[in-house]
Amino acid sequence: MSKFLFVNLPVMEMWNPSAAMAALTPIIKNAGLEPVHVDVNIDIWKSLTSTEWNDLSDWCNFIKDDIDPKIIDTIMNSFDHSFSDISNVSWIGISVFSFVNARLTEQLLNFFKQKLNKNIKIVIGGNGCSSSLASFNQQQFGEYCLEKKIADFVIYADGEYALKELLSGNTEYPGINFNNPQQIKNLDELPLPDYTSMDFSKYEDSRILVTGSRGCVRKCTFCDIELTWPKYAYRNPELIVDEMRKHVNELGITNFEFTDSLINGSGKNFDKFNELLANAKEKEPEMKNVTYMGQAICKNKSGMKPHVYELMHHAGCKLLTVGIESFSERVRSHMKKKFSDSDIDYHLEQSSRWGIPNVFLMIVGYPTETRSDHRSQLKSIRKYADYAKTGAIHMLRWGLTMHIYEDTPITRYTEELKLMHTGHEHHDSLFTWVSGVNPGLDLKERIRRRLEVHELSHAMGYPMPNAREELTSLLKLAEIAEHIPKKPNFIPIKNSKAS
Repeated sequence: MSKFLFVNLPVMEMWNPSAAMAALTPIIKNAGLEPVHVDVNIDIWKSLTSTEWNDLSDWCNFIKDDIDPKIIDTIMNSFDHSFSDISNVSWIGISVFSFVNARLTEQLLNFFKQKLNKNIKIVIGGNGCSSSLASFNQQQFGEYCLEKKIADFVIYADGEYALKELLSGNTEYPGINFNNPQQIKNLDELPLPDYTSMDFSKYEDSRILVTGSRGCVRKCTFCDIELTWPKYAYRNPELIVDEMRKHVNELGITNFEFTDSLINGSGKNFDKFNELLANAKEKEPEMKNVTYMGQAICKNKSGMKPHVYELMHHAGCKLLTVGIESFSERVRSHMKKKFSDSDIDYHLEQSSRWGIPNVFLMIVGYPTETRSDHRSQLKSIRKYADYAKTGAIHMLRWGLTMHIYEDTPITRYTEELKLMHTGHEHHDSLFTWVSGVNPGLDLKERIRRRLEVHELSHAMGYPMPNAREELTSLLKLAEIAEHIPKKPNFIPIKNSKAS
């Protein structure tokens, strides 16, 4: 049987197999091909030291442009090992999850160009194919790969139907090579993901990724999710529980993580899901130990009543990741987060009562953030410290500082906020931006505020397990800040999709 190699590249999470691999496996099998999953991401992670991995991550994130040649040698050795046997291979698919995967995708495509039989077709897909990067001639990455003839096909947006058609010979289907990609609206029609051909022994965490929805009910200014999924689409909760039951029976794995931007986008469906799962855990012995985690939005009491938290507890919710983003209500208002300080209080009260830990995702230095807003951040860090002690706040993720991606909604405010950058960077993740209406908030000030929230969070006892890596990356950003001219020539931030 002819093979389809599905490749996952750094830098990605390394705790479990890729959800994209699982989602496309039924498509590949139905086309009469044998799916072979090649997780180069986990192999390279195991081959590098933690310092080398962080350096690779900074390079892939375009925080720096140079990388130790020894790391590249390790990557090339991994390529040689992973693709030493390509007998009976007719297709290779590469997942470009985001722009972060672009540099190594180009490395691998050039490797294939030298090594592969020309009869083997290469298709790449994922959100990263749509990223416009100066390192790739300011083109969308997928367009660049086609122009350089290092990929045969690029699939944009949702890939299930497009890959099915491509494997059957239909190269004109929407989403293939710029051909008007379309979002899949009815997720219930898709085949259930298949993890049975994946080697879970390679991973430290036996966890399965499950998708309950695509898109988001919010349009936060800093987020690009609406560019991929303009409409929020969600699955029948009964099918989600059926899928979890399938994985438990096939693999014996009971830990699940949702890939959704938010698992509680549809309150009615989320309630039903928790009810169904709680009942299954009570009545079916094999489901007893099922747990789940996922990203959620903070809602007010009418949006998530107390009984919802109780249902989540009984359904096995063991962790929520919530985009709080800022403890300043004024800043969140401009972000279009649509929840108040009292809503955060309510969410933490209910989470604490029902033993549901939270990871809070935070942003330092949003364009409208004033010194007063920053003081609100510091005040709230002190205010919520007891929740860190009880575990209701499991982790604070401060990240680096606010950076702006081309064509995200915040760029629609370029004129209003007088958003500009120094021209120092040459990729689509801009750290050197400034706002003409908030001139004191340059990169150096954002780094200073980021260090201040770290110091206070640490003093107040908040877990921040990624702090070392984040602070190391901040030092590299500080080097960028030091080399910015005192009087740079500012360039307005591009907003090619503004209406």
